[in-house]
Amino acid sequence: MTIRYAFMGTPEFATVILDYLEMSSLLPSLIITQPDRPRGRGHKLTPPPVALWAKERDIPLMQPSNCRDKALYITLLKLRPEVIVTASFGQYLPETILTLPEKGCLNVHASLLPKYRGASPIQSAIMAGEKETGVTLMLMDKGIDTGPVLAQAKYLLDDEINAGELHCALANLGGELIACELPRYLSGELEAIDQDESMATETKRLRKRDGCIDFQRSARDVHNHIRAVSPWPGAYTFLDGKRYKLLRARVHDCGDFPCGDPGEIVVKGNRMFISCVGGVIELLDIQPQSGVKMCVRECAHNFKCGTIFRNTEEP
Repeated sequence: MTIRYAFMGTPEFATVILDYLEMSSLLPSLIITQPDRPRGRGHKLTPPPVALWAKERDIPLMQPSNCRDKALYITLLKLRPEVIVTASFGQYLPETILTLPEKGCLNVHASLLPKYRGASPIQSAIMAGEKETGVTLMLMDKGIDTGPVLAQAKYLLDDEINAGELHCALANLGGELIACELPRYLSGELEAIDQDESMATETKRLRKRDGCIDFQRSARDVHNHIRAVSPWPGAYTFLDGKRYKLLRARVHDCGDFPCGDPGEIVVKGNRMFISCVGGVIELLDIQPQSGVKMCVRECAHNFKCGTIFRNTEEP
């Protein structure tokens, strides 16, 4: 099946979607992504993953700084796409683009809408302790992830998966979904179902400070927080004015010893536990300030019982 369409996306999540479209012989006629940005310590101008993907396949590419760019609109007018597909594009589409394709604009979103609209659906689902999430194929409107749902695929969450791992899993699930459902949508087989606004939740874009752990919460909440911000912005806390990254943990049955003050450290042999409100987590991997990642079993002896991890550098 030949489809004349444009694809809009930017990070690795979008390249995985494109991989599935390519495997289904559904390559886009035009790819639109964000401009090159400075990256790394040297601030070298670096193209986004989707730009590299397009260049490797010689697919026409545009990188407008703004979707209201006149050249973009003219190019799309000339292309006359049947549909526009977006996945993690990073810019809001103006109404002039939303209404340009005959079949509208579709978006692959990494949650089961209407839950977790917005910029951080993957992290928010983990932080909330969800047991199930997934991906949604939706018909876009002027709102943020508010358009009618066309199809969904569910994904069961275990207690250990972090945001980076879930990102990969949902990218693959989203790729399978759009490759299967795009032809069906264009042939009129999919019914657009309005979202239930009473069930809607919004998410915000994460900042570096969102990685700071508050041990004045339950052990389950702290464990979920650590998973949700891995690998970015990364969970962190402070001990004696030094910053430590908390890379991996698990909820511990604290029946064998009582909870201490929130953030209090208990070392037992080569294992380290941290008290939370009404519970305890066992820390498994840690990274000290200016140090490397370490398994706690290798460094637990460096920590003293009774010392307290805090959410501020001040002791």
